[in-house]
Amino acid sequence: MDQAVNSFRTLLMPAVGELPGETQLRAARLLPERVKAGPLDWWPTDAVPNGTGDRLLVGVAVWSVYDLTMLDLLESAVRHGQGAGVPVGVFNIDQLAAADFERLMPGIGFVHHPPVVGHWVGGKLIEKACGFHARELVARLFGLDPKAMIERPTPAGA
Repeated sequence: MDQAVNSFRTLLMPAVGELPGETQLRAARLLPERVKAGPLDWWPTDAVPNGTGDRLLVGVAVWSVYDLTMLDLLESAVRHGQGAGVPVGVFNIDQLAAADFERLMPGIGFVHHPPVVGHWVGGKLIEKACGFHARELVARLFGLDPKAMIERPTPAGA
């Protein structure tokens, strides 16, 4: 798969004549298949992460270029064996109500900014965060530069 053409960020590139709201709706529709095309797993929003294993669950806002940039970096890290083989599930936070966050990540509290991240070890939720702290959590677990996730993205073609 050509990462330059099929990056998560390209989901927000508007088609000719497309209004911003239409771009975001299209991006939300395409996100699950884009996730499934790589090493990340699409997480059904009605599922509950349980079991005895390790997992990272990442909820993104498809309208956030910062969240999509994080997914690009995370996908590359997973492809290169970073993160000790921890499975990564991805979901669209806009498909959830406030109570659903608590069901997925008990104790997360009020989600004030995307992304939302939960980290399970041995089936136990050991870390959870949203916004800036969630990006830092992903960066730490997968050996990424946290600044790369929050740098102002350059426009496509610049």
